[in-house]
Formats: sequence, structure tokens, C-alpha cells
Amino acid sequence: MSAWSTGSGLSLGCHIGFGGDPEPLTRLIKGTGGVDGAWTDLDGAPTDHPFAAPGAGRFVLVARTPADLRRAVPMAGLLPRARTVTVVISEYPDWRNPPVPVLGNARAWSNLLEVRIRREEGGSWWAEVSFSAPAPAGEVLRAVSRGLTGRSRSAADTPVVALAGVGACHWRPGDPNVTLAPPAGPIPERRTAPGCDLFLRTVEPGAPSSPVDDVHPIDRAELLHGAEDRSGAERRTEPVPLLGPDDLPPVDELSVCPIGFASVAGGPIGELRDESETYEIAVHGDVIARIAPSGALTEMDVARVRGLAGVEVDLKRERPASVGLARVVCGLAAAGVPVLADPGPVWHRVLGPELAELMSCSGLEDLADPLAREQFSIRLRRSALMLHGTGPRWRRLARSRDVPVPEPSPVSVILCTQRPEMVGFALEQIGRQRGVDVEVVLSLHGFPRNLPGVARAISSYQGTITVVEEDRDRVFGEVLNRAVRRAQGTFLAKMDDDDWYGPDHLSDLLLAQRYSNADLVGAASEFVYLEPIDVTIRREIKTEVYTNHVAGSSMLVSRAMLDEAGGFRPIPRTVDGQLLESVSSAGGRIYRTHGFNYIVSRRLVSGHTWQEPLTTFLGNYVRQWRGFYANPLMETGGSEVGEGHSFAKGNAADREGRQ
Repeated sequence: MSAWSTGSGLSLGCHIGFGGDPEPLTRLIKGTGGVDGAWTDLDGAPTDHPFAAPGAGRFVLVARTPADLRRAVPMAGLLPRARTVTVVISEYPDWRNPPVPVLGNARAWSNLLEVRIRREEGGSWWAEVSFSAPAPAGEVLRAVSRGLTGRSRSAADTPVVALAGVGACHWRPGDPNVTLAPPAGPIPERRTAPGCDLFLRTVEPGAPSSPVDDVHPIDRAELLHGAEDRSGAERRTEPVPLLGPDDLPPVDELSVCPIGFASVAGGPIGELRDESETYEIAVHGDVIARIAPSGALTEMDVARVRGLAGVEVDLKRERPASVGLARVVCGLAAAGVPVLADPGPVWHRVLGPELAELMSCSGLEDLADPLAREQFSIRLRRSALMLHGTGPRWRRLARSRDVPVPEPSPVSVILCTQRPEMVGFALEQIGRQRGVDVEVVLSLHGFPRNLPGVARAISSYQGTITVVEEDRDRVFGEVLNRAVRRAQGTFLAKMDDDDWYGPDHLSDLLLAQRYSNADLVGAASEFVYLEPIDVTIRREIKTEVYTNHVAGSSMLVSRAMLDEAGGFRPIPRTVDGQLLESVSSAGGRIYRTHGFNYIVSRRLVSGHTWQEPLTTFLGNYVRQWRGFYANPLMETGGSEVGEGHSFAKGNAADREGRQ
């Protein structure tokens, strides 16, 4: 037995994400000393049959990717107790945290002896946990999953769910709070309370739909999951009709998302093929990605197509839409991979009218220009994640059964200004925001609210607003902290008085927070208007990445993280940079999303805390326009929005000047 296998006695193993074929696992389990019994495919395991493991010394779980491991988490209650638990992840993206367990239930870890983490030469990660007495393998699985993504902040958005049936875990990826049950019941109680708020079963068509424990189940189709399904021996020949988006398992946005988006100029176009339930993406006949028959995309599938300009798929056929193909298409769109299609009426219903229309309104010419391609990608990912993400899917399912769910978290915008003439413009930018419950805390730093222009701007604002007057000699960081104390939101956003913000600025930040699970998110200052020389530039900044820097006037931070970081430093300048430093030092994660909702203004004026010279911007840009340019996602409409600011100024694409 190798040094990696410290346990003794009977060994059990299971795998997930390998298409039902254990052969590729051989090289991965070689260092563990093998497994005494047969391997179990978790993708095909029923929810009411726990592993029988009397006296197990070791338990081994092998997942192909982190996304597959998250899909195993709802099944954690089936796993046995063992003295040594080994978790192996075969393929791993660069942007993921190493699979270092984040401990939860203290009692489950009371007999811990040792934790070993190792990365093999081929890129697989191994985590082995040893105990002095048998401990729940399921708790180790949950701990490793928490290490991958951090503790999810979205659990409260969705109800407690019971799952039953083969493949039901696809519906709640990464959820450690699932109740597992037999398809016919009963549903186990949870501390003398009902075992669930909603009960979802994956069953064959025609299964009895009578209430189980007085809960009407939500029935969905079983999913193809393994190589044996492809043989046709056990496959259904009649497709299950799909009536709408909620018939599909959701996209796991913590795995399949825009993280790692690449700006591609002149890349090839891939073709998505669905021959005999085998999904492949090919370029000039060469397959570059093979996707599971269930259609469950993983972060590694997405990574393999990042170099493509886009992917074409034929959705014109009138035959019933397949669950697998629909999931692949929705997953690619959610990841920001440009998908070109001409969906027929059936697909409009399944994908959602907005997403289907987006896929059909762009062509190959849009993918040739990196700027147009990224705008297309942003529209796709926004539509797909808002409709097909896990949180939105389950909120709709809950409402369909009259199960109350919490409202989306509000956002408090902290706006501090020393310039009375900019109050109206700044409030108009906030007033443009949509899809978000917003309150404004406006700090007037050194002037009163009864100035004519200021009073008019405040009274014209249609949303919730709190106005605070501050002395001019109070330092900026202290002014911000005093505003934060007046705010009510779960998330706090900082906006400047002279920058431009598109209507989806805040909603896209919230979306990025959800799929990155970061403590602080912000945009990149990609687009900058240099007023002294009347030029707009786009800077070369890598986006959709974890980082240590975002633009200060675009930050959105959770209140919990801001409190843990100690708030803003009570100093007159560099307060944004100091907050980023504090968040990193406190162990928080920072994420930078795209900058297409945000244009930074650089003017020769006083009263701004950032005084970079123009040469800083002119030395690092990839595109330039004469005059003021706003990309279409800003939805400027050519209207005047404030003193000294005009969206219409130089906004026509035909006035572009590239140097």
C-alpha cells in the first residue's frame, strides 16, 4: 500500500463524470493501492440506497472535474463512514482554488489525524483525510466542495429540497442541504420538521404523481449519464417533450460561467453536433470537446472552447428538443461562449424567447470584431444566467408551488461628492439602473442640500434616497464610513459623481458576485474618456478573473466583508486601494468582471481623489475613438445627461478613429 493510502481494511470506491466507464480511472487510483470491491457510478446511483460499508477502512471518490464533484455533493448522505477518505479530481481549471477542505461540522472532524493535498504531474488533485475512527465520507466531500468555491452565499435564495431518482443531483449541484428520499417516499424528517419545502423526482414518464407525505412532487425526466446509455440497450427511444426552461436542470453558475472569458480575434468557428446523444464540438472535423450525454457542461468543457470565436448549432429542426442538447446550448451561453443558431419555435419555448432571439440576431461578421463579439457574449451570458441559473430556476419552481422565497438582496449605492454641479448627473446614472432594488446614500461633502441645483436633483430622483451633509474638513474615508452606517442594503456599491454607468451596471455586478462567489466584485476601467484631448480609449485589461484590483468607483462589496475588513480607512485619499488591501488581508476574494457598463471620466478638475496623468492612459490602450464613445451596452440614446457631460458627443460608430 502506498504512502497515499494510510487506511486499512475493506475499501470502497465511486466515481462521477466518467460516462459510466471506470477504465479511465485506472491511472488515477494507481497510487491508492486499488479498491477491494467494484466501483459505483454515482451518476447512476439511486437516492434511496446508501453504500453498505461495514468496517470500511478506506473510501475513494474520483470526479472528472470540479463541476462533477459539486454534482456529487447532494449525494453525500449516501456515502459510508471510513477511516481514510480520498477525493481525486482528474481535470482542473487554472482559476479554481486548490481542493483544500474547509471544515464544517466540528463533531465530524473530532477524530481527524491528517490531511494531505497533492497535485499530480498530469494535473489531477488528490485530497486524503485520515481519522482515528470511522468518519462520514460525505462530510469530507462537502468540505472539499467548500474549498473549491467558498461557502455559498446563495443558499438562502432557494428552498430546502428533497431529491429522488437517478440523476436528481443534476438539479441541486453543490447543495449540501438536500434531503434524499425514495421516489415513493417517505421523505425523512429534519429535526421533527418536514423534510423539505419542495420535492423533485427524476422518473420515467407515466410514474405515479400522487402526493408523497402530502407534498406534490415536481417530476422531471431521468437523464442519460453513461456509456451504457449510448449503446441503446436501456435507452428510451421516445424523447420527453420539453415545455419550457424549467423542464431543464439548471446551469451550475459556480462551475459554468464567464470566468476565464478570452477576447479572441479571428478565431475559428466550432460546430456543436448531437449525433446519437453524443455531444461534440468540432472545428474543421476535428473534435475538441466531448460533452456528457446528460448535457451537463463542466468548466473544462468550457476551457476547451475558449479559443473559438463562437460555436454554431442547428436548432431549426421541428423535432422535440432534447434535454441534453438544450443543456449544452444553455451552458455555453451562460459561460459567455458566443452561440450562433436560428432556433425554431420549439427551441424558443425551451431556451426562452430572449436567449433564442439573441442567438439568431448575430452572425459571423459580429464574431470577427473583438468588441462586437464581447458585447454579444455579455448579452448571452446575462440572459442565460438570469433564466437558467440555479437560483432563478428554483425561485420559479418555488413560486409555482406557492413556497415563499426571499426577495433578491438590495444594493445600497454610496455616493460622496464635493461638487454640487455633479449631483444631478450622478443621480441620473443611478436612476438608470434596472433589475436591482436600489437605495442611495448621498453624502454632500462640504455643501448643503438646499442649493438650487442640488435640491432640484434630489427632488427629481424617483428612488429611495438618504441625504447626509458632511463638513468639508472631514476626511473622505470617514465620510464613506458614516454613509455606510446609514445604508440598509446587504451589498454596498460605490459610484463616483462623474463616471458613466450603463443600466445593467449593478445587476451585472450582482450576477458576477453570484457566479464568482467573491466578497468584492468590480468592473475594469477599460473605457476611459479623456476630456482634455476629447478622446475615448479602451485599455488592455484582463477581465472575468480573480484579482487584487478593480476600479474603485465600480466596487460592490458585501456588508459582512466590509465589516470584517474594518470599513474604509479614515484617510483623505487612496481609500479604495486600502479597502482592496484589507479585503485581501482578511481572506476575502476579489473578482473583476467586464467594463462594458462603465466609462471612466478624466477631466482637469479639482476635487477628485484619483489624479493620474493622461500619459498613464495613453500608454496602454488597444482601441481609440475621437470624441466621447459609448458602446451599445451603455444604452446612451444620445441624450444629454448632465452639465458638462453628453452621451451624444462623438457617439456615432462612424466617427471612430483608430490609431
